[in-house]
Amino acid sequence: MVVINEGEVSIRIMGDGEQEEGHGDDGGESAVIGGDGGGREREMADSSDVDVRSGANGSNSNSDSSNQQRYDLQQVSRWIEQILPFSLLLIVVFIRQHLQGFFVTIYVTAFMYKSNDILRKQTALKGERKLSVLIGYSIIFTLHQSHHSGMPFFIIIVNDTMVRQAAMTLKLVLLMYYKNGRGHNFRRQGQMLTLVEYALLLYRAFLPAPVWYRFFLNKEYGSLFSSLITGLYLTFKLTSIVEKVGSFYAAMKALSRKEMHYGSYATSEQVSEAGDMCAICQEKMQAPILLCCNHIFCEDCVSEWFERERTCPLCRALVRPADIRSFGDGSTSLFFRLF
Repeated sequence: MVVINEGEVSIRIMGDGEQEEGHGDDGGESAVIGGDGGGREREMADSSDVDVRSGANGSNSNSDSSNQQRYDLQQVSRWIEQILPFSLLLIVVFIRQHLQGFFVTIYVTAFMYKSNDILRKQTALKGERKLSVLIGYSIIFTLHQSHHSGMPFFIIIVNDTMVRQAAMTLKLVLLMYYKNGRGHNFRRQGQMLTLVEYALLLYRAFLPAPVWYRFFLNKEYGSLFSSLITGLYLTFKLTSIVEKVGSFYAAMKALSRKEMHYGSYATSEQVSEAGDMCAICQEKMQAPILLCCNHIFCEDCVSEWFERERTCPLCRALVRPADIRSFGDGSTSLFFRLF
């Protein structure tokens, strides 16, 4: 059935029994319902249109920003691709101009790593070190120092390597002197090696200063600018030197200390109460040391332990106070001192 009322059209499908009854009453009701429903539908349609438009605007702005970021990244990557070949050409030209210096740097770096490894292994051998081997390495280190003395390139790197090789030779001499050192002598050996290393670090802090001083004090840059840069460099250098002097003084103080700073020699009663077996080497204790945590170990074992650690091997209590780094294993700093 189709009902037309004031411009509104409503369609209703009725059964056979309801057709005659619904002619009069249903027409008005459908007209009213049709009018009210049409207004609500228009309001809902308008609000939904507003929501759709606002969501579309937000998504468009987000997509625009992401597209802009993607475009910027593409431009940066394209710029890098353009300058990369020219940068590689400049690097090749620079290496060609200083080819001999680069070969020397690679060679001395490899030699330093090998020398440091040899020195640490000889230090770890303790009483098994052979005097002939130590003398042979000392001669090799000495000859290696004179081999690069006249290189015109990379003056700072070559001088720094020569000084470290001289210090390694001195450390080999100390290993010859403490060849069969045990107990107190082993601890003294570690202190001497540490002192030599800190003396080396202090000297290496001074070593590049003359070269950079002449470089920064170049009058071509202007007297005011060169004086300012030179003053700043000397200020930074003085800060580094003060730190190295403090470390060297601490190493000297540790060497002059007669007693152990992490324990004392244990009495026979204390050893018998704790048992005469060392927990580190699993052998009978030699020159037993009583730590502040009341654990006892061989002096050789515990001295070597505290070259690397600060806590008790058993209970992990803090025994060795925070101090300067120990170089008792014979190691040498492998980083170049360039400034």
